[in-house]
Amino acid sequence: MLQTLYVDHAATSFPKAPGVLEGMLAYARDFGASPGRGTYAASLHGARLIAECRDRLNRLIGGEDPRHVIFTLNTTDALNLAIQGFVAHRRRAGLPTHVVTSAMDHNSILRPLRALEADGVTWSCVEPHRETGRVDPGSVAAALRPETALVALQSASNVTGAIQPVAEVGRICRARGITFLVDAAQSLGHVPMNVREASIDLLAFPGHKGVMGPQGTGALYIRPGVERLLDPYRQGGTGSESERDVQPDTLPSRFECGSHNTPGIVGLSIAVAWLLAEGVENLRAHEITLTRRMLARLTRLDAYELVGCAPAEERVATFSLRMREGLDPHELAAELERRAGILARAGIHCAPRAHAAMGTLDYPAPGACRVSYGAFHTEADADRVLGALEAIADDCAGAQPPAARSPGVQRARLAHGAQ
Repeated sequence: MLQTLYVDHAATSFPKAPGVLEGMLAYARDFGASPGRGTYAASLHGARLIAECRDRLNRLIGGEDPRHVIFTLNTTDALNLAIQGFVAHRRRAGLPTHVVTSAMDHNSILRPLRALEADGVTWSCVEPHRETGRVDPGSVAAALRPETALVALQSASNVTGAIQPVAEVGRICRARGITFLVDAAQSLGHVPMNVREASIDLLAFPGHKGVMGPQGTGALYIRPGVERLLDPYRQGGTGSESERDVQPDTLPSRFECGSHNTPGIVGLSIAVAWLLAEGVENLRAHEITLTRRMLARLTRLDAYELVGCAPAEERVATFSLRMREGLDPHELAAELERRAGILARAGIHCAPRAHAAMGTLDYPAPGACRVSYGAFHTEADADRVLGALEAIADDCAGAQPPAARSPGVQRARLAHGAQ
């Protein structure tokens, strides 16, 4: 049986960091208590593990206070907490809200902003450089208005892999007193991150991608003082101040309610400990080596168009490809799996404006086929992908492989809505 090669790390990491699954199972099997809901030993032990994870995450991102690391379900949940909470606070104060974002951003930013238009929120979308997919900080500055209150920017693209100039934009925002929200879904764990050095006010990130923890985990870091600019958008039990029927003002309880995903947070903590021990700088060096190898050969494959041409030092190891002739993105992904066991993702990747900006939203073949790597991938893995792409291109130069045209591929394309 053909051994599979998972190269969809931009969607979720696989495999996870060493010890993650074992730690989750051990907590669920040996403790199982809900932290903060009792004074017995198992509950207190769970609370200590949660506090330890906050501390490790705070160290990973260079934060000021672990209590300002708010656990969420994922990055989307964290972004909604930031955007919805920020807008609700300004609406309650009777203040207008204009937001600046970029066309490279994910639907997890675009859709909340679109929904908030009904509440009077206005927003501007900065276009990237067509070839690299990078946003010019000057374009962000030019889009600011007197009523601009928030800038939201994805730190690395899930389509092109391009790393955005977060620190430069952060300095612009800090100088003008504008809150800066960063979506680190594709960068944390891949690229060293320091929220203080980059002038980041709000950092949303997942636990399950570059951090290599379990799905169902994520967090929002809130710079001390910025919590006063956010209203909680859900309320409930916190295990603290239970004698009052109003949400506590103290962090993290102000923004966390209900029982924690303790097994998931335990697994996340183990993953972060592994990252801290390995050093994100060292993992980044490995990723740059892998990226250079991919770019060196991809740029020689005339049959393919690489979406975004940022150099290895200015991107994460995410590559979106389209065949110039032959197979559409879904057919290409299906053929990679059929002949080489390679698991890649085809579609629009929940980033429609990014594909429109890069010229890959055209029909009848919208989107691209994306290959994305993680910490445990090797140069041999990259060679396996490149070899399969070369073989497919050679075959398509003659006749298209019939397997890729099967009804199953058409059903998969429709089922995923080209996403």
